[in-house]
Amino acid sequence: MHNNREKKLRLGIDAKWFFEGPPSGHMVVKNLVDEIIRNNDNSFDIYLLMNRKDEQRALAHFPAGTKIIFLVKLPNLITNALLLPVIARRYSLDILMLQNFNVLWSRNVFKVVYIHDALFLDYPQYYSFFERLHFGQMKILARNADRVITISNTEKERMIKHHFSAPENITVVYHGINPGFKPLVSQPCDAIRKVINSYALPERYVLYVGRVNARKNLTTLIKSFALLQDTDLKLLIVGGGFSTQKNKLNELIDQLNLADRIIFTGHVPEEDLYLIYAAAMVFCFPSYAEGFGLPPLEAMCCGVPVIVSNRTSIPEICGNAAIYASPDSAKAIAKEIDNLLCNEHLYHEKMIQGIDHAAGFTWKKSADEILTLITNAYADRKSYTEA
Repeated sequence: MHNNREKKLRLGIDAKWFFEGPPSGHMVVKNLVDEIIRNNDNSFDIYLLMNRKDEQRALAHFPAGTKIIFLVKLPNLITNALLLPVIARRYSLDILMLQNFNVLWSRNVFKVVYIHDALFLDYPQYYSFFERLHFGQMKILARNADRVITISNTEKERMIKHHFSAPENITVVYHGINPGFKPLVSQPCDAIRKVINSYALPERYVLYVGRVNARKNLTTLIKSFALLQDTDLKLLIVGGGFSTQKNKLNELIDQLNLADRIIFTGHVPEEDLYLIYAAAMVFCFPSYAEGFGLPPLEAMCCGVPVIVSNRTSIPEICGNAAIYASPDSAKAIAKEIDNLLCNEHLYHEKMIQGIDHAAGFTWKKSADEILTLITNAYADRKSYTEA
Protein backbone atom coordinates (compact mmCIF):
# COMPACT_ATOMS: atom_id res chain seq x y z
CA MET A 1 0.00 0.00 0.00
CA HIS A 2 1.85 3.14 1.16
CA ASN A 3 5.21 3.47 2.83
CA ASN A 4 5.72 3.68 6.57
CA ARG A 5 7.05 6.98 7.90
CA GLU A 6 8.97 8.04 10.96
CA LYS A 7 6.54 10.91 11.47
CA LYS A 8 2.88 10.15 11.17
CA LEU A 9 0.95 12.48 8.91
CA ARG A 10 -2.14 14.02 10.48
CA LEU A 11 -4.99 13.27 8.08
CA GLY A 12 -8.35 14.97 8.64
CA ILE A 13 -11.26 13.26 6.88
CA ASP A 14 -14.55 15.04 6.26
CA ALA A 15 -16.92 12.37 7.61
CA LYS A 16 -20.02 14.51 8.25
CA TRP A 17 -22.11 12.22 6.02
CA PHE A 18 -21.07 9.00 7.78
CA PHE A 19 -24.40 8.48 9.54
CA GLU A 20 -26.70 10.48 7.30
CA GLY A 21 -26.55 12.79 4.31
CA PRO A 22 -27.21 12.67 0.57
CA PRO A 23 -27.88 8.96 -0.19
CA SER A 24 -24.89 8.41 -2.47
CA GLY A 25 -22.61 10.63 -0.38
CA HIS A 26 -23.57 8.83 2.83
CA MET A 27 -22.88 5.43 1.24
CA VAL A 28 -19.45 6.49 -0.04
CA VAL A 29 -18.33 8.18 3.18
CA LYS A 30 -19.47 5.34 5.43
CA ASN A 31 -17.71 2.63 3.44
CA LEU A 32 -14.53 4.59 2.73
CA VAL A 33 -14.05 5.81 6.30
CA ASP A 34 -14.50 2.30 7.74
CA GLU A 35 -12.00 0.88 5.25
CA ILE A 36 -9.46 3.69 5.66
CA ILE A 37 -9.45 3.20 9.43
CA ARG A 38 -9.17 -0.56 8.98
CA ASN A 39 -6.38 -0.34 6.36
CA ASN A 40 -4.29 2.46 7.86
CA ASP A 41 -0.86 0.86 8.38
CA ASN A 42 0.10 3.36 11.07
CA SER A 43 1.30 5.92 8.52
CA PHE A 44 -1.45 8.35 9.51
CA ASP A 45 -2.95 9.86 12.60
CA ILE A 46 -6.54 10.01 11.39
CA TYR A 47 -8.94 12.68 12.63
CA LEU A 48 -12.61 12.24 11.67
CA LEU A 49 -14.56 15.47 11.25
CA MET A 50 -18.18 14.75 12.19
CA ASN A 51 -21.41 16.49 13.19
CA ARG A 52 -21.81 16.99 16.92
CA LYS A 53 -25.36 15.64 16.79
CA ASP A 54 -23.88 12.25 15.81
CA GLU A 55 -21.53 12.11 18.81
CA GLN A 56 -23.21 9.21 20.62
CA ARG A 57 -23.50 7.09 17.48
CA ALA A 58 -19.88 7.81 16.54
CA LEU A 59 -18.51 6.89 19.96
CA ALA A 60 -20.48 3.63 19.85
CA HIS A 61 -19.40 2.76 16.28
CA PHE A 62 -15.69 3.52 16.13
CA PRO A 63 -12.91 1.73 18.05
CA ALA A 64 -11.85 3.27 21.34
CA GLY A 65 -9.14 5.84 20.80
CA THR A 66 -10.38 6.94 17.36
CA LYS A 67 -9.75 10.67 17.08
CA ILE A 68 -13.03 12.46 16.30
CA ILE A 69 -13.54 16.22 16.06
CA PHE A 70 -17.21 17.10 16.50
CA LEU A 71 -18.43 20.12 14.56
CA VAL A 72 -21.36 22.48 14.97
CA LYS A 73 -24.06 21.67 12.39
CA LEU A 74 -23.81 24.03 9.40
CA PRO A 75 -24.39 23.60 5.66
CA ASN A 76 -21.62 21.50 4.08
CA LEU A 77 -20.35 24.34 1.91
CA ILE A 78 -20.03 26.77 4.83
CA THR A 79 -18.42 24.18 7.12
CA ASN A 80 -15.81 23.15 4.57
CA ALA A 81 -15.02 26.61 3.20
CA LEU A 82 -14.88 28.56 6.47
CA LEU A 83 -14.78 26.29 9.54
CA LEU A 84 -12.40 23.50 8.47
CA PRO A 85 -9.44 25.82 7.81
CA VAL A 86 -9.66 26.86 11.47
CA ILE A 87 -9.94 23.22 12.58
CA ALA A 88 -6.96 22.22 10.40
CA ARG A 89 -4.80 24.90 12.00
CA ARG A 90 -5.96 24.17 15.54
CA TYR A 91 -5.14 20.45 15.26
CA SER A 92 -2.03 20.93 13.09
CA LEU A 93 -3.45 18.73 10.33
CA ASP A 94 -1.10 17.98 7.43
CA ILE A 95 -3.82 16.82 5.03
CA LEU A 96 -7.55 17.43 4.66
CA MET A 97 -9.79 15.16 2.58
CA LEU A 98 -13.08 16.96 1.92
CA GLN A 99 -16.42 16.08 0.37
CA ASN A 100 -17.30 18.20 -2.69
CA PHE A 101 -16.25 21.61 -1.35
CA ASN A 102 -12.68 22.67 -0.74
CA VAL A 103 -11.62 25.07 2.03
CA LEU A 104 -11.67 28.75 1.11
CA TRP A 105 -8.20 29.40 2.53
CA SER A 106 -5.37 27.42 4.14
CA ARG A 107 -1.80 27.59 2.94
CA ASN A 108 -0.26 24.99 5.21
CA VAL A 109 -2.62 22.02 4.80
CA PHE A 110 -2.57 19.67 1.78
CA LYS A 111 -6.10 19.72 0.35
CA VAL A 112 -7.69 16.68 -1.32
CA VAL A 113 -11.27 17.20 -2.53
CA TYR A 114 -13.50 14.22 -3.32
CA ILE A 115 -15.98 15.49 -5.92
CA HIS A 116 -18.62 12.92 -6.78
CA ASP A 117 -19.75 14.43 -10.08
CA ALA A 118 -20.25 17.62 -12.05
CA LEU A 119 -23.38 16.54 -13.92
CA PHE A 120 -25.10 19.83 -13.12
CA LEU A 121 -22.87 21.57 -15.68
CA ASP A 122 -23.79 19.40 -18.68
CA TYR A 123 -27.32 18.43 -17.59
CA PRO A 124 -28.71 21.63 -16.00
CA GLN A 125 -32.30 20.59 -16.86
CA TYR A 126 -32.20 18.10 -13.96
CA TYR A 127 -31.18 20.69 -11.37
CA SER A 128 -32.91 23.74 -9.91
CA PHE A 129 -31.38 27.20 -10.19
CA PHE A 130 -30.36 27.09 -6.53
CA GLU A 131 -28.80 23.62 -6.90
CA ARG A 132 -26.74 24.83 -9.86
CA LEU A 133 -25.67 27.92 -7.92
CA HIS A 134 -24.75 25.79 -4.88
CA PHE A 135 -22.82 23.13 -6.81
CA GLY A 136 -21.11 25.81 -8.86
CA GLN A 137 -19.05 26.65 -5.77
CA MET A 138 -17.40 23.21 -6.05
CA LYS A 139 -15.74 24.27 -9.29
CA ILE A 140 -14.53 27.62 -7.91
CA LEU A 141 -13.11 26.10 -4.72
CA ALA A 142 -11.60 23.06 -6.49
CA ARG A 143 -9.11 25.29 -8.30
CA ASN A 144 -7.32 25.78 -4.98
CA ALA A 145 -7.15 22.04 -4.20
CA ASP A 146 -3.86 20.13 -4.32
CA ARG A 147 -5.64 17.04 -5.63
CA VAL A 148 -9.17 16.24 -6.82
CA ILE A 149 -10.57 12.71 -6.59
CA THR A 150 -13.54 11.77 -8.73
CA ILE A 151 -15.39 8.54 -9.41
CA SER A 152 -15.09 7.75 -13.13
CA ASN A 153 -13.06 8.69 -16.19
CA THR A 154 -16.25 10.19 -17.61
CA GLU A 155 -16.39 12.60 -14.67
CA LYS A 156 -12.66 13.35 -14.91
CA GLU A 157 -13.15 14.35 -18.55
CA ARG A 158 -16.11 16.53 -17.56
CA MET A 159 -14.04 18.27 -14.87
CA ILE A 160 -11.15 18.86 -17.25
CA LYS A 161 -13.60 20.25 -19.81
CA HIS A 162 -14.98 22.68 -17.22
CA HIS A 163 -11.56 23.59 -15.76
CA PHE A 164 -11.94 22.27 -12.22
CA SER A 165 -8.21 21.63 -11.99
CA ALA A 166 -5.20 20.67 -14.09
CA PRO A 167 -5.66 17.17 -15.63
CA GLU A 168 -2.66 15.79 -13.74
CA ASN A 169 -4.25 16.83 -10.44
CA ILE A 170 -7.48 14.85 -11.01
CA THR A 171 -7.45 11.16 -10.07
CA VAL A 172 -10.16 8.56 -10.60
CA VAL A 173 -11.01 6.16 -7.77
CA TYR A 174 -13.90 3.78 -8.45
CA HIS A 175 -16.49 2.98 -5.81
CA GLY A 176 -16.59 -0.40 -4.13
CA ILE A 177 -19.47 -2.73 -3.28
CA ASN A 178 -20.49 -3.79 0.20
CA PRO A 179 -19.93 -7.57 0.68
CA GLY A 180 -23.53 -7.89 1.91
CA PHE A 181 -24.62 -7.87 -1.75
CA LYS A 182 -24.51 -11.54 -2.82
CA PRO A 183 -26.72 -14.08 -4.65
CA LEU A 184 -29.93 -15.36 -3.09
CA VAL A 185 -28.46 -18.84 -2.50
CA SER A 186 -25.85 -17.21 -0.22
CA GLN A 187 -28.39 -15.24 1.84
CA PRO A 188 -29.82 -16.56 5.17
CA CYS A 189 -33.19 -18.27 4.65
CA ASP A 190 -34.80 -16.58 7.66
CA ALA A 191 -33.73 -13.15 6.40
CA ILE A 192 -35.16 -13.91 2.95
CA ARG A 193 -38.55 -14.89 4.41
CA LYS A 194 -38.60 -11.82 6.66
CA VAL A 195 -37.95 -9.38 3.80
CA ILE A 196 -40.42 -11.08 1.45
CA ASN A 197 -43.11 -10.82 4.12
CA SER A 198 -42.21 -7.30 5.27
CA TYR A 199 -42.43 -5.80 1.78
CA ALA A 200 -44.97 -8.26 0.33
CA LEU A 201 -42.54 -8.90 -2.51
CA PRO A 202 -44.10 -10.37 -5.66
CA GLU A 203 -42.82 -13.72 -6.88
CA ARG A 204 -41.38 -12.26 -10.11
CA TYR A 205 -40.26 -8.66 -10.43
CA VAL A 206 -37.93 -6.30 -12.25
CA LEU A 207 -36.07 -4.02 -9.84
CA TYR A 208 -34.99 -0.38 -9.96
CA VAL A 209 -32.98 1.15 -7.08
CA GLY A 210 -32.15 4.85 -6.87
CA ARG A 211 -33.61 8.29 -6.47
CA VAL A 212 -37.07 8.96 -7.87
CA ASN A 213 -36.32 11.99 -10.03
CA ALA A 214 -36.42 13.03 -13.68
CA ARG A 215 -32.74 12.24 -14.35
CA LYS A 216 -33.29 8.58 -13.46
CA ASN A 217 -35.84 8.26 -16.30
CA LEU A 218 -38.46 6.14 -14.55
CA THR A 219 -41.08 7.45 -16.98
CA THR A 220 -39.58 5.44 -19.86
CA LEU A 221 -39.08 2.37 -17.66
CA ILE A 222 -42.76 2.42 -16.62
CA LYS A 223 -43.85 2.86 -20.24
CA SER A 224 -41.83 -0.23 -21.17
CA PHE A 225 -43.98 -2.33 -18.83
CA ALA A 226 -47.01 -1.66 -21.01
CA LEU A 227 -45.12 -3.33 -23.88
CA LEU A 228 -43.83 -6.50 -22.20
CA GLN A 229 -44.89 -9.97 -23.33
CA ASP A 230 -45.20 -11.09 -19.70
CA THR A 231 -48.19 -9.11 -18.40
CA ASP A 232 -47.82 -10.54 -14.88
CA LEU A 233 -44.30 -9.24 -14.31
CA LYS A 234 -44.08 -6.53 -11.63
CA LEU A 235 -41.79 -3.50 -11.33
CA LEU A 236 -40.38 -2.71 -7.89
CA ILE A 237 -39.10 0.87 -7.49
CA VAL A 238 -36.90 1.29 -4.41
CA GLY A 239 -35.78 4.75 -3.34
CA GLY A 240 -36.93 8.13 -2.15
CA GLY A 241 -37.37 11.29 -4.15
CA PHE A 242 -39.52 14.28 -4.92
CA SER A 243 -43.25 13.94 -4.27
CA THR A 244 -44.02 15.93 -7.43
CA GLN A 245 -42.09 13.42 -9.52
CA LYS A 246 -43.88 10.49 -7.88
CA ASN A 247 -47.24 12.15 -8.51
CA LYS A 248 -46.41 12.43 -12.22
CA LEU A 249 -45.39 8.78 -12.31
CA ASN A 250 -48.61 7.74 -10.60
CA GLU A 251 -50.62 9.64 -13.23
CA LEU A 252 -48.72 7.79 -15.97
CA ILE A 253 -49.29 4.46 -14.22
CA ASP A 254 -53.03 5.11 -14.10
CA GLN A 255 -53.10 6.12 -17.78
CA LEU A 256 -51.37 2.85 -18.74
CA ASN A 257 -53.51 0.72 -16.41
CA LEU A 258 -50.42 -0.54 -14.61
CA ALA A 259 -51.49 0.19 -11.03
CA ASP A 260 -51.38 -3.50 -10.07
CA ARG A 261 -47.90 -3.99 -11.55
CA ILE A 262 -45.83 -1.05 -10.25
CA ILE A 263 -44.77 -1.00 -6.59
CA PHE A 264 -43.04 1.87 -4.77
CA THR A 265 -41.29 0.93 -1.53
CA GLY A 266 -39.66 4.27 -0.70
CA HIS A 267 -36.27 4.17 1.03
CA VAL A 268 -35.33 0.81 2.59
CA PRO A 269 -32.49 -0.06 5.02
CA GLU A 270 -29.35 -1.47 3.39
CA GLU A 271 -29.68 -4.87 5.10
CA ASP A 272 -33.13 -5.29 3.49
CA LEU A 273 -31.81 -4.05 0.16
CA TYR A 274 -29.40 -7.01 -0.02
CA LEU A 275 -32.37 -9.40 -0.16
CA ILE A 276 -34.55 -7.24 -2.40
CA TYR A 277 -31.77 -7.16 -5.00
CA ALA A 278 -31.05 -10.88 -4.74
CA ALA A 279 -34.72 -11.88 -5.18
CA ALA A 280 -35.20 -9.84 -8.38
CA MET A 281 -35.46 -11.40 -11.84
CA VAL A 282 -33.86 -8.46 -13.68
CA PHE A 283 -32.42 -5.10 -12.68
CA CYS A 284 -33.14 -2.04 -14.85
CA PHE A 285 -31.31 1.28 -14.66
CA PRO A 286 -32.36 3.56 -17.55
CA SER A 287 -30.78 6.77 -16.19
CA TYR A 288 -30.00 9.64 -18.54
CA ALA A 289 -26.82 10.69 -16.70
CA GLU A 290 -24.63 9.21 -13.95
CA GLY A 291 -21.27 10.06 -12.44
CA PHE A 292 -20.70 6.38 -11.65
CA GLY A 293 -23.82 4.24 -11.37
CA LEU A 294 -23.39 1.88 -8.41
CA PRO A 295 -26.80 0.09 -8.31
CA PRO A 296 -26.13 -2.00 -11.46
CA LEU A 297 -22.92 -3.33 -9.86
CA GLU A 298 -24.79 -4.15 -6.65
CA ALA A 299 -27.32 -6.11 -8.72
CA MET A 300 -24.49 -7.94 -10.52
CA CYS A 301 -23.02 -8.96 -7.15
CA CYS A 302 -26.38 -10.53 -6.34
CA GLY A 303 -26.36 -12.59 -9.55
CA VAL A 304 -29.12 -10.52 -11.17
CA PRO A 305 -28.74 -9.65 -14.89
CA VAL A 306 -28.84 -5.92 -15.57
CA ILE A 307 -30.23 -3.74 -18.36
CA VAL A 308 -28.80 -0.25 -18.32
CA SER A 309 -28.69 3.01 -20.22
CA ASN A 310 -25.92 3.49 -22.77
CA ARG A 311 -25.15 7.04 -21.55
CA THR A 312 -22.40 8.88 -19.64
CA SER A 313 -20.37 6.71 -17.22
CA ILE A 314 -22.59 3.63 -17.26
CA PRO A 315 -20.82 1.74 -20.11
CA GLU A 316 -17.45 2.54 -18.49
CA ILE A 317 -18.55 1.05 -15.17
CA CYS A 318 -20.65 -1.90 -16.36
CA GLY A 319 -18.41 -3.02 -19.24
CA ASN A 320 -19.48 -6.11 -21.16
CA ALA A 321 -21.40 -7.56 -18.22
CA ALA A 322 -24.55 -5.49 -18.82
CA ILE A 323 -27.15 -5.33 -21.57
CA TYR A 324 -27.56 -1.83 -22.99
CA ALA A 325 -30.68 -0.04 -24.20
CA SER A 326 -31.41 3.50 -25.28
CA PRO A 327 -32.99 5.43 -22.38
CA ASP A 328 -35.13 7.26 -24.94
CA SER A 329 -36.97 4.11 -26.06
CA ALA A 330 -39.50 2.21 -23.95
CA LYS A 331 -39.71 -0.29 -26.81
CA ALA A 332 -35.96 -0.97 -26.64
CA ILE A 333 -36.05 -1.52 -22.87
CA ALA A 334 -39.07 -3.84 -23.14
CA LYS A 335 -37.35 -5.82 -25.88
CA GLU A 336 -34.26 -6.42 -23.74
CA ILE A 337 -36.34 -7.50 -20.72
CA ASP A 338 -38.28 -9.92 -22.93
CA ASN A 339 -35.07 -11.27 -24.47
CA LEU A 340 -33.51 -11.94 -21.08
CA LEU A 341 -36.52 -13.71 -19.66
CA CYS A 342 -37.12 -15.79 -22.79
CA ASN A 343 -33.48 -16.82 -23.36
CA GLU A 344 -32.20 -19.08 -20.58
CA HIS A 345 -28.67 -19.21 -22.01
CA LEU A 346 -28.39 -15.40 -22.23
CA TYR A 347 -29.84 -15.01 -18.74
CA HIS A 348 -27.28 -17.39 -17.21
CA GLU A 349 -24.43 -15.84 -19.22
CA LYS A 350 -25.21 -12.32 -17.97
CA MET A 351 -25.63 -13.58 -14.44
CA ILE A 352 -22.13 -15.12 -14.41
CA GLN A 353 -20.53 -12.19 -16.25
CA GLY A 354 -22.06 -9.78 -13.77
CA ILE A 355 -20.78 -11.62 -10.69
CA ASP A 356 -17.27 -11.81 -12.19
CA HIS A 357 -17.25 -8.17 -13.26
CA ALA A 358 -18.54 -6.75 -9.99
CA ALA A 359 -15.93 -8.68 -7.99
CA GLY A 360 -13.35 -6.14 -9.16
CA PHE A 361 -15.00 -3.30 -7.21
CA THR A 362 -14.23 -3.33 -3.48
CA TRP A 363 -14.15 -0.57 -0.87
CA LYS A 364 -10.80 -1.92 0.37
CA LYS A 365 -9.33 -1.31 -3.08
CA SER A 366 -10.85 2.19 -3.13
CA ALA A 367 -9.46 3.04 0.32
CA ASP A 368 -5.99 1.71 -0.55
CA GLU A 369 -5.90 3.78 -3.73
CA ILE A 370 -6.87 6.94 -1.83
CA LEU A 371 -4.28 6.43 0.91
CA THR A 372 -1.58 5.70 -1.69
CA LEU A 373 -2.57 8.78 -3.69
CA ILE A 374 -2.50 11.02 -0.61
CA THR A 375 0.85 9.65 0.58
CA ASN A 376 2.58 10.03 -2.79
CA ALA A 377 1.06 13.41 -3.64
CA TYR A 378 1.98 14.85 -0.23
CA ALA A 379 5.54 13.52 -0.55
CA ASP A 380 5.85 15.03 -4.04
CA ARG A 381 4.70 18.42 -2.79
CA LYS A 382 7.02 18.30 0.20
CA SER A 383 9.99 17.40 -2.02
CA TYR A 384 9.11 20.28 -4.36
CA THR A 385 8.77 22.87 -1.59
CA GLU A 386 12.02 21.75 0.08
CA ALA A 387 14.02 21.75 -3.17
